[in-house]
Amino acid sequence: MAMTTFDFDPELTKVIDQLKKDMHATSRSEVLRRAIALLEIANLARKDGAELIIKKNNNEKQIILS
Repeated sequence: MAMTTFDFDPELTKVIDQLKKDMHATSRSEVLRRAIALLEIANLARKDGAELIIKKNNNEKQIILS
């Protein structure tokens, strides 16, 4: 596996660390891998003409990736 290094500002690092905790991930790398996998799925769906919708209690928020 290729190794890449990223520099994140403190605010983004806090977000990644909170996601790590919430998702019970073992590392920041795992959080980033999951995030990229989700974005890849959304992008493939967008290319196929689909829309990504988050639904909670019958309230929909549509997310469009351009």
